[in-house]
Amino acid sequence: MEKSPVLAAAVMCFLWFVVFQLLEVVINLPFSMMISGYDAKFGTIGVVISTILMMGVYRWWFRPEFEGMLKGNLPLGFLLGLVELGYVLIPFAAGLLAGEKIQIKPISLTIFSVSLMAGMGEELAFRGVFISTLMREWKNQNKFRNAAVISGTIFGLVHATNLFVGADPVRTMLQVVGSMSVGIIFSAIYMRGGSLLPCMFYHTIHDIIAIAASGNVSEDGVITGAKLSWTDGLEMVLAIVMAAVALYILRAANNEEMRELWNRKWKNDKAEIPEQNEV
Repeated sequence: MEKSPVLAAAVMCFLWFVVFQLLEVVINLPFSMMISGYDAKFGTIGVVISTILMMGVYRWWFRPEFEGMLKGNLPLGFLLGLVELGYVLIPFAAGLLAGEKIQIKPISLTIFSVSLMAGMGEELAFRGVFISTLMREWKNQNKFRNAAVISGTIFGLVHATNLFVGADPVRTMLQVVGSMSVGIIFSAIYMRGGSLLPCMFYHTIHDIIAIAASGNVSEDGVITGAKLSWTDGLEMVLAIVMAAVALYILRAANNEEMRELWNRKWKNDKAEIPEQNEV
């Protein structure tokens, strides 16, 4: 892990995400048999229990070093999360003000369940596991921006796999770019606040809005339409702005604060000399 922290973090991330999804289905299966209409794939009970269990396994794996993914500065985390909420709300509000016809879907159980699964499962893997694993080695090296950019890039590229379930290619590429920016801001929120809860909350809200307010997205989150509008261009501009804001949140002036936070979360005795160069 010390020699290849990025590779170790990536392996841990995907391992946790795969096990999370398998565990979720196993937990949901009996509920789908007992409850009419309960989705064995996206059921909320399985999502919540799987997330809690997998966070517990990660903490157990690194006991007694790791403090956990939930303790931190919650007010700061939720405050910083308003940046991401603005990213998803501004194009929607701009379209309404411009008189665009927006067909808002009712927030069904499927939309809520799919959004919750992404909000909890993806944040568990790409922020909770990936960032935490990197911080075990990088917390004293001032590589906070590096970690955010790497996490965001991998998170964005993973969304390209939507092509294999029938998503429109052009809109999927736009989703990849937007998801990179989303991944960077959520990484910044986690590294500054120390708690995964704000990331999970805003990610879930983001997906509910994105699915319910778009006619180009199915209820299970697959981009089906190819028609683009000026709001898509606005969203790309906002994605760039949000990534820049995230890097500002992780500016060098905050390095000492973040080192103190992550040295508390990782209670090991590694004393590394801070490096001044950042991406």
